Amino acid sequence: MGTADRPAAVALVRRDTPVAGVDLHALAERHGYRLVFTVFTDAGPRVTALALARHAGEHDARAVVVPGFEHVEAVRHLVTDNADLITPMRLYPRGYRWGGDHRVPGPAG
Repeated sequence: MGTADRPAAVALVRRDTPVAGVDLHALAERHGYRLVFTVFTDAGPRVTALALARHAGEHDARAVVVPGFEHVEAVRHLVTDNADLITPMRLYPRGYRWGGDHRVPGPAG
């Protein structure tokens, strides 16, 4: 399958959250998607959700790619209700059921 034949994905990057040198294009491709747009935001969850929904819909995106879980934590339910969520650690499929506390643990100490 060529890159153009892969389903589209959009990325979400929070400007107020550190990015640890993740190649979002490569991450999308690793899971069978092609990255077509990146949403950069430092807005609250509602505005972030609106921006993400607009661009995902505009590009018919089937996945959202993030450089770390903390970039999507506040809107993770919206994302997995509508698309796959791709993080550097794993893929959360569309329809994933969130239960309990799924915050990324901080450094020990």
